[in-house]
Amino acid sequence: MNLYLYSLIVALHVVSLTFCAGPVLALALVPGELSPLAAQRLSRVAGFGLLGVLLTGVAAVAMSGPAFIHTWWLRLSGVLFLVIGALLGRLRKLTREAGSASGVRAVAWTITLALVLVVYLMEGKPF
Repeated sequence: MNLYLYSLIVALHVVSLTFCAGPVLALALVPGELSPLAAQRLSRVAGFGLLGVLLTGVAAVAMSGPAFIHTWWLRLSGVLFLVIGALLGRLRKLTREAGSASGVRAVAWTITLALVLVVYLMEGKPF
């Protein structure tokens, strides 16, 4: 395994997480109603960030071989990834609806919590 390439992929994985978590956290923290266009743009950027997380995560697992594929922390992270993707789809739908600021905030906080849990699983590798 080329460690330089692996390190690059892990770094891109973290950058992708930032592109996913940053806009979601902004939607969670914004006071009042955000313009629909801005909210849609933030949720779209978060979607691209989640796609980057998927691609770089799959690449990192593929490069590591069978070392992590059978660990429960990775499996749980995969399930949470699917949950985050579904919640992000719900968030994008909510950003298209007028007067849904409280719903947007609730879903954005839920996504943020799930992302924090995935980061804990990836870094702590508890099981």
